[in-house]
Amino acid sequence: MNLVLIIGLVTSLIASILMAYGRIFRTKHTIEKESNSHTEGLNKAEMTHRLIETRIAQLGAGLLILGFSIQIVAHIFFER
Repeated sequence: MNLVLIIGLVTSLIASILMAYGRIFRTKHTIEKESNSHTEGLNKAEMTHRLIETRIAQLGAGLLILGFSIQIVAHIFFER
């Protein structure tokens, strides 16, 4: 039973990272490129929005990783 819970938590951890991959691992260069219009040039408001969006996604992913990791450790060491 304990092994099944750990496998489920690890799967959830991996899935949460994969779901947010596009937002978490964007670089500032990529964001600048995405925010650049051929006709108007760099859209500062769009770039700022994407940077904030990326930082929030990174924070959320970090919290998910922390939460799932705590659950995995708790199940391994305290569920006996």
